[in-house]
Amino acid sequence: MTVKEVMKNKKYELVPPDGGWGYIATASFLGSFGIIFNELFIQLKMGSTSITLLNGINAMCVALSGFMTGPLLKFMSTRQLGMVAAFFINLGTFGTVFVNSKLLFFVCQGLLQNIGIGFLLNITYSVINEYFVKRRLLSLSVTQTIPAIIALFSPQLVNMVINYYGFRGAFILLSAINMHTFVAVCLMQPVAWHMKKIEIPNVESSEMKLLLVQDKTDQNIPCVKLSDKEKEVEQNIDKKGEKDLELDVATEKSKSIRGIILEAIDLKLMKTFILSNAGLGLAICGFADLTFTLMLPQTLYAMNWTEDEVARAVSLNCFGDLVTRILFIIGSSWLVRFESQQIYLVGLFLAVTTRLGMLGFENVTTILTFLTIMGVSKCTIIMLIPQVIAEAVKPEQFTSAMGIFMLSFGFINLSFGPIIGAVRDLTDSYPTAIYIITSCFGIVIMFWIVEMVYKKNKHKRKPNTQISKKGLS
Repeated sequence: MTVKEVMKNKKYELVPPDGGWGYIATASFLGSFGIIFNELFIQLKMGSTSITLLNGINAMCVALSGFMTGPLLKFMSTRQLGMVAAFFINLGTFGTVFVNSKLLFFVCQGLLQNIGIGFLLNITYSVINEYFVKRRLLSLSVTQTIPAIIALFSPQLVNMVINYYGFRGAFILLSAINMHTFVAVCLMQPVAWHMKKIEIPNVESSEMKLLLVQDKTDQNIPCVKLSDKEKEVEQNIDKKGEKDLELDVATEKSKSIRGIILEAIDLKLMKTFILSNAGLGLAICGFADLTFTLMLPQTLYAMNWTEDEVARAVSLNCFGDLVTRILFIIGSSWLVRFESQQIYLVGLFLAVTTRLGMLGFENVTTILTFLTIMGVSKCTIIMLIPQVIAEAVKPEQFTSAMGIFMLSFGFINLSFGPIIGAVRDLTDSYPTAIYIITSCFGIVIMFWIVEMVYKKNKHKRKPNTQISKKGLS
């Protein structure tokens, strides 16, 4: 066989680059700056009720836009929708410069900016999921660690800018910095442009040879000719094609707005994914962790801690979170040996034990130790969400699954957040509310273990059923 024939017989497949331009697309979203609204809250006379309403609007807008990302990507490209998201974000940020009423502030910060954030969050994780396979955990760690480091210094930076340029001037400068999102979207090139070509081993099947070549030594043995089979298949395809054509014509005539919506939204995925641990379970854990984080300072004040002790506690919790993110970057090549669900369960166990430990002791040093370890669970619960979803669904379903998670997370925050707040007010006890939050982690752990055991046993039973079928045949 000549070299040319060997080259012709070689087969290749295209796989994600697992790096390359993916690092550029990932790095484009690392820069972000938070904005401190304390002075604006004072000017607009916004109390706790208005701030709570703003948080609810923020959560709902991010949830809805994140959910609609998947359907919209069926009519738009990733970069087109990314440009729309960047426009909403920058319009909301720049519009805040001219805010002089609560209504305008809710429109700019609550509606416009968070619609863009919801789109961009889902798009960013979808791009990472497309570009990375083996190094996905490393990419997610880097993407979420560097902004966490920046967040440690951004408040001081913003305060310096406000003192130098004034409140409105600082908003203009920060709006200009925030325009990097347009550049970031431009760097999100389609993964098809950077796919790697990998050779597929050419394994010849002896069974196919028996179908293609008729044995001339024994004419009495019946042989199936592939050409005859092809004719039958072609005839069936022609008949089926005529029926499909008739159905397509009928469908085109009856297509409506409802039909377009049903085509855009993956209802089958929604029915199966929304009630799974990777869907509803992640949303419950994210809600429980966020609620505890918001409640932590008030809980410590209720335990008669001083302001310095509370500040130290929050700092140590953030320190544990940051160190864990860095460790994920360093040990990502070793952690890929484990399923992301297993790592996530470890984080949930830490979340339960550290919260119970914090409530079970009165010594300040002991509680600070638990809060530092709690940062490890916080990092695991939040950072591994895209990784767990990516392993639970097919690659082409990731964007829709991520949107379903974001929608579930938003609705759970809106519905159960006030309930936990009401329980705290009625009982006048922060520990009661924390016990309820901790029970959310416990319920998810229980159902997740049951699911993992069921899948493991189901996997073991498969070879036995296949062997029994072969024996019967």
